[in-house]
Amino acid sequence: MKRILPVLAALLILALLMTACASSAEKKPLPAAEDLAKTLLDAGIFADELETVDPDIAALLYGFTEEDGVDLYCWLSASGGTAEEFTLFLCRDDAALAVARKSAEARLDNQKRTYESYAPDEVPKLEGAVVRVRDNILVLCVAADPEKAAKLLSPYFPA
Repeated sequence: MKRILPVLAALLILALLMTACASSAEKKPLPAAEDLAKTLLDAGIFADELETVDPDIAALLYGFTEEDGVDLYCWLSASGGTAEEFTLFLCRDDAALAVARKSAEARLDNQKRTYESYAPDEVPKLEGAVVRVRDNILVLCVAADPEKAAKLLSPYFPA
């Protein structure tokens, strides 16, 4: 029995190392925020044209202050008539990521309430929003084609 335990421990460690290597190999290196946005914008997943939002305005939309430790890259519906958006939250640490998650959820909830009476056809887009995390980066994508959005984001943000 004493001889089996070290062998089992070594096999467990080897299995854990192989799993860790395999999961990190599945992720592609992240492109720059603008390049990732261009990929999504060019893919036809949005029904509306999206425009870049100034980071200070995006921080106001999401309720962030500088102390929260979240940098935002945000693209919103140019017409304002759709709920479509793409936002990357770059968080300095796990605490900032937790704040970003809550903020993204609150924005989605608020948008659902707004669009229920304003443009109910937009609510399914919000309900199908793609929200993914990789390390300390959160991505939120509200698109006309959420399945395609998820597929495009999967190499960078596995589900």
